Amino acid sequence: MTGLLIAFVITLLVPLFVGTWRTSLLGLAVQGALMASITFRLHHGEPSLALGLSMFDLVFLRALGLPLAVYLVLRAQGAPGRNDVIAPNLFSWGMALALVVLAFRTADVLVPTEGDDQLLVAVASAALLLGLFVLSTARGVLSQIIGLMRVENAIALFELGNGKDHEGLAIRIGQTAVLLLSIGFYRWYLIGLAREESSPGAAETTAL
Repeated sequence: MTGLLIAFVITLLVPLFVGTWRTSLLGLAVQGALMASITFRLHHGEPSLALGLSMFDLVFLRALGLPLAVYLVLRAQGAPGRNDVIAPNLFSWGMALALVVLAFRTADVLVPTEGDDQLLVAVASAALLLGLFVLSTARGVLSQIIGLMRVENAIALFELGNGKDHEGLAIRIGQTAVLLLSIGFYRWYLIGLAREESSPGAAETTAL
């Protein structure tokens, strides 16, 4: 599992340095796929309803659903390829790396024993801190949505460390339903915002 978690850290950092919305969406998709692989290993491949729900959440919603839904909207709108989720300067990049180091130091305190559990807490903490960092600095709607999904993925990664028996089935279904509704809301908001910006009233207001 160590290799999967290291790959997860890479997907957290690369989109911060490569400022395109396609890279950000690809990072979210890969994060969902990596979490699905971790979940499958934790369940030891044993088929169950809980595993099926987890795979639906991680693969069909996080890895495919959200990135594809946002991608189709942005492509239809002809959105510019550039979209920096944080300021493209050395200070912001240094802050991002410092947050990763802080997360790993915190994990050393929370989980003194080295191993997969400690690394999972470290990576999840890094994902959460970077997601909050994106939200605190993002100005555009797309960047804010990406920041929210980063936080969502961080929480999902934290939950993987709780074990498969810690969540009731009803709670898991509710979480999946909320995520599905969130994806629909994000898509609706991006479409509605684009319509408002392209309306004649918006153009007149800009001219004034």
